Amino acid sequence: MPKIQIIDPLTLLGREALQLLGGDPHLASDLAYHHTTADDEQQIAELAGEPALVPPIDSADDLADADAVLVATDTPTLRLEHVSRFCEDHPDTPIVVMGRLPGDWEGLQPAAGVDPDRATRHLRVAHPALVALWTVVGALDHLDPVQAVVAALDPVSSGGAEDVERLARQAAQRLQGAAVEELINDRVLAFNLVAGDDEDLNRDAALLLPNLEVAATRTATGCFHGHVAHLGISFRAAIEEHEVLEALREDPRVSEPDLPLSLDACVESGLVALSMPRLSRDGRLLAVTAMVDGLRVGGAATALQILRSLL
Repeated sequence: MPKIQIIDPLTLLGREALQLLGGDPHLASDLAYHHTTADDEQQIAELAGEPALVPPIDSADDLADADAVLVATDTPTLRLEHVSRFCEDHPDTPIVVMGRLPGDWEGLQPAAGVDPDRATRHLRVAHPALVALWTVVGALDHLDPVQAVVAALDPVSSGGAEDVERLARQAAQRLQGAAVEELINDRVLAFNLVAGDDEDLNRDAALLLPNLEVAATRTATGCFHGHVAHLGISFRAAIEEHEVLEALREDPRVSEPDLPLSLDACVESGLVALSMPRLSRDGRLLAVTAMVDGLRVGGAATALQILRSLL
């Protein structure tokens, strides 16, 4: 059985990975943990009801016996450099990064699932909106899609548990008519939407879907949890609605398209939830809204799927 090191198992993504690993006897058979926070004390994680100690990582050598590494870090610290150094020294060791870490981690190839053509052993889980697009495009690939647009709406949970708590405090202050004292990435997100930098989203879309012309936008929302992606997909020739519905219904990664589509209904689901798809009059342009639990789709579930394919 492979020995898997989980870095920062107590983040939102880390806890989700532990929950899913509890039902996977193969991957969960030999786990080890380290955290990268500034705290020198050991933390306590729980897997399948059993407690486990999480010591701080103090050297790249702490990972020397790992057969694979799963990185769940949501805030870069000095200790994360030890993990980065291990990655540099072990190019053949499978390493999957969840979340959006800056710096050298941005250079990792994004992935949305199993891809037999991918040669690299170090991968980064793609943004949940891109995973949703990749999944829908894959289901419709036989209909010859040629272009796509995606408008990603991100919840505050994508920034970690502390941002969720900040949003609650922002909401309370706004309801009271008080000035908001604590910002999230220099912004007030409670009862608000903020269009943000989408350069990395467009770069990753091009890498993830090289055979498709893709344009992407990103907006930070005041939602606590759940990712939304408004998708537009154009096809080389006209298609019919029944072809789209049949293809989506046959894909096990996609839930039955339906209306109304509610964001809170997607929590703890590993499926891509879709609204009813709509076609333009000429049958060449498809519009559909996708919603996912970003801690799973484009998060822990996607990361574990990628990891299994690398081992």
